[in-house]
Amino acid sequence: MADEVTIDKDVFHDRLASFISQWKRSGDAFFGGANSVVIVVGKADETATFRKANGFQFWLLGYEFPATLFVITQEAIHIVTTKKKASYLESLKGGKTPVELHVRAKDAEQNAKQLEQCIEVIKSAGKKVGVLTKDPAAGPFVDEWKAAFGDALKELEEVDVAAALSSVMAVKDEKELRAIRDASRASSGIMKGYLSDQLASTIDSGAKITHKTFSQKLSNKIDDTKYLQGLKVSANFDPNQLDWNIVPIIQSGGKYDLKPSAAPDDNNLHEGVIIAQLGLRYLTYSSVVGRTFLVDPNKSQESVYRLLLSVHETVIKEIRDGVAAKDVYAKASAVIKAKKPDLEKHFVSSVGYGIGIEGRDTTLSLNAKNTRTLKDGMTFSIVTGFQDIENPKPQDKKSGTYSLLLSDTVRVTRGEAFVFTNTAPTDLETNAFYFKDDEETEQKKPKKESKVGGIAQTNITKTRLRADRNKNVNEEKDAARREHQKELHAKKQKYGLERFKEETGNLNGTEEKKFKRFESYKRDNQLPSRVKDLVIVVDSKSSTVVLPIMGRPVPFHINTIKNASRTDEGEYTFLRINFLSPGQGVGRKDDQPFEDPSAQFVRSLTFRSKDFDRIEDITTQITELKKSAVRREQEKKDMEDVVEQDKLVEIRSKETL
Repeated sequence: MADEVTIDKDVFHDRLASFISQWKRSGDAFFGGANSVVIVVGKADETATFRKANGFQFWLLGYEFPATLFVITQEAIHIVTTKKKASYLESLKGGKTPVELHVRAKDAEQNAKQLEQCIEVIKSAGKKVGVLTKDPAAGPFVDEWKAAFGDALKELEEVDVAAALSSVMAVKDEKELRAIRDASRASSGIMKGYLSDQLASTIDSGAKITHKTFSQKLSNKIDDTKYLQGLKVSANFDPNQLDWNIVPIIQSGGKYDLKPSAAPDDNNLHEGVIIAQLGLRYLTYSSVVGRTFLVDPNKSQESVYRLLLSVHETVIKEIRDGVAAKDVYAKASAVIKAKKPDLEKHFVSSVGYGIGIEGRDTTLSLNAKNTRTLKDGMTFSIVTGFQDIENPKPQDKKSGTYSLLLSDTVRVTRGEAFVFTNTAPTDLETNAFYFKDDEETEQKKPKKESKVGGIAQTNITKTRLRADRNKNVNEEKDAARREHQKELHAKKQKYGLERFKEETGNLNGTEEKKFKRFESYKRDNQLPSRVKDLVIVVDSKSSTVVLPIMGRPVPFHINTIKNASRTDEGEYTFLRINFLSPGQGVGRKDDQPFEDPSAQFVRSLTFRSKDFDRIEDITTQITELKKSAVRREQEKKDMEDVVEQDKLVEIRSKETL
């Protein structure tokens, strides 16, 4: 394993230079006027999550080096570490910023001199030294450093640079964003596929399982390489690089903890409100996804969930470059005050936090007080929820109170935020399970026999024979019912033909296809904000693909596109988009109608890129959008002669009929 340690020298010096550059520019804003920065990492701790010091070290080196000290000035970086670790760091010398290595040995006196040299570097830089006051490290090496540094503090002033490190690492580069994207896709894949299926089957079968056992079952899925490969996260995805950021947490039965540090208990899974939250790391970069599943919810619970969904969507829409963190929280609170002000006291105190190498960056908390400004390239875990709401119609003792939670991993852009975990659905129709039969819940009202002058109507007959009397009544009812059904059928048949004849051109059994106009946008301001970057944008809401052509965004409705394909050649990948045009070959689609078949048509457009993953994503999005459009057209055709009936209600009963 040691032989595989390779530190990217270019990445190290680029990120260190960026750190020093922001340090010089911001001055007192984030660094508190610090003249030097000290980052110390103690002994390795497998159970601990990444803290600021570990995260900063990993950000620079790509690895975590325990028992290592960084002393950074605006001119150089001094690193105190062991001989073995120093051998990996030798390659960093000769870059943009001078790197001085101090190799520790078994000689205690020599080690003490090295620490004294670092203290002299700190003193010569200035009186203020930046440290991480709330990020304590532990271990013998840390104790030795504190003992040496303690005496020097009489001449120095400590300032907390946690916010400064957060600011530097908050804006992710392309490599970091890909890692977070892949972690998010894997997390949402497990949530959407494995977790929801296991939950539905467990409830349907009535099996008893504890929260801890269920969570452990989900946690073990990280070892199923075949399943993870089947999620098709990205072209170069390696499941062996996955680890847990948040081990799966399952909660139900009236006891809920919405904090990411919550742990599952030994209580059995309860068929009511079930909260599930998990998060994977990929190449050490974190993700989080959380969903609430409702089993046989009442109208009040459905209403509160829809409100939470509205708040969640509002937060995501508000997340963009230049917005203050506190303004995001204010928007969420405004939605609750406008719709259900009584729920404001149950709302979470923060609607998200920064995420990356650190699983939870509290300096970027989206609460009512944080004035930090969001920037393009930042990533957040958006968390919205209501805690301990009283249930007006509890099913049992454990349903008296309930909580709701939704969480997603998003990226800040100059326009609308991009949701990395959007494949895990949040809509009520998908996340609600209905097992009770409506007929069982409805109370049957006793029928009262009406009386006329004290004489029962059942004694008034049309025939003298009792048997004939019942037979005549039934025949009359059946005849009236059949006649009414014929009238309804004729009426609905006529309505259906009139409704769809313009689109299908069905003339006496002969189908006549007509040219259709498709409108993507009525005004320029309806175009997605991302088109300003002159990139390919797939707008599923408008069923449109916006392509950059000669410096302008040009929208193409999905019904004008035939298909999209991707091919790789060397270091480039090519996206080919084929359009519908007359005379494209044989087949049932060859008779596609056009307003002017003699006009000039663009058969295809080809785009070249080095970003293999993005072109793959665009190809998949266009293909899925085309499938959806074809499916909608087919449904319209199928509905031409269909008689409308009452809405069917699926019976998801535990009992087999």
